[in-house]
Amino acid sequence: MRYCLVLAVIVGLCGATNYISNGDFELVLSNGWHQSSYGTDVTITRGTTYHPDPDYEAYLYKYGTGTTGMGHAILYQITDIPTTNINMSFDAAMSAWDNYPGIWAASAVIVGYLDSDGALLGETRVTNMTDECPWVNGATMHLIPVLDEDWHSYSFNINDELMYLPGVDPEQVSKVKVTLMDTMISC
Repeated sequence: MRYCLVLAVIVGLCGATNYISNGDFELVLSNGWHQSSYGTDVTITRGTTYHPDPDYEAYLYKYGTGTTGMGHAILYQITDIPTTNINMSFDAAMSAWDNYPGIWAASAVIVGYLDSDGALLGETRVTNMTDECPWVNGATMHLIPVLDEDWHSYSFNINDELMYLPGVDPEQVSKVKVTLMDTMISC
């Protein structure tokens, strides 16, 4: 038996304006967000009981057992940005756990950096992942590990974050894809 989940309160991508639609999840998820799921026992919803505050939060959950539990829960949106000198912030509680050989699980808030055609140039992944997860830091991926299941606030300036991604040319970044993901995969 294994499970992993993502809980996110507010996602903001701010400069002079907030570029994320419905980042506080106060409206139905179809307002600004796209959903993707694969496998059984997947939940993508919003509610007011996941965090101590009275506001809405998004909740993603993927549960499974053995190799039959493979799949994902994804909530995402892509937005144009006029500059990379903007701030990303969110509150999240993440969990990832597995106990089946050859299986890995991860929960993540992923900020993908895209060019004007929508091609992925690189990503920042704030993630709670199991030991067998193959994600590693590299020229186009920066991992920020989450070490517990408590609620935390995260924030970074995209210009500053791109310094961790030498394979990404900041001049080519014109869109950002924000993804909340919960996944389990067989190695």
